[in-house]
Amino acid sequence: FMRIYLTILILILCIQSWTKANDIKDFDIDGIGVGESLLDYTSKDLIESKSKNYYPNSKDYYLLEFDSNELSFLETYSYIGVHLKKDDNKFLIASIKGMIIYKNDFESCLSQKKIVVDSVQETVPNSREQKYTNNFDNLYGMSKAYISDFEIKDGFIRIWCTNWDNETEDKQGWTDTLNVDLSTQIFLDWLN
Repeated sequence: FMRIYLTILILILCIQSWTKANDIKDFDIDGIGVGESLLDYTSKDLIESKSKNYYPNSKDYYLLEFDSNELSFLETYSYIGVHLKKDDNKFLIASIKGMIIYKNDFESCLSQKKIVVDSVQETVPNSREQKYTNNFDNLYGMSKAYISDFEIKDGFIRIWCTNWDNETEDKQGWTDTLNVDLSTQIFLDWLN
């Protein structure tokens, strides 16, 4: 109970930094925002030592993933993922995702998602939530993601809880998570 309370408190405090946000660059994940240099948060050596995950049909952008052991300042999120443009020596963040693990506690994930969604709606009152579910084309049994999207100036916010079915959790080693993603419009245009 105390861990859940502490996580909610920290997440609320982080969200309060969005109070006057009207642009994707005004939002952050544990203090890291899109458009900022990853070098402001970690060393070039660590960045270059990470495995680059490229998309199947392009090498324009790549994904790097970090856990809270590698980035000790992470308070709310257990993991973050950042998309960077290939050959960008400044390592400017085009997209960032934070992830919180909810092992065997999907209801808490949904409760936390609601808090984050409410905060975005409060912070950007003209934004409209687009809610939907994704069943991963039935590739993972009965697994589902419960997604809320917000289009805002120069970018996009996606908040989702993933509920993996038991078989998928056992087979893949995955667990239920809350994810918050901030992406620039330029990155999304490339992605689409």
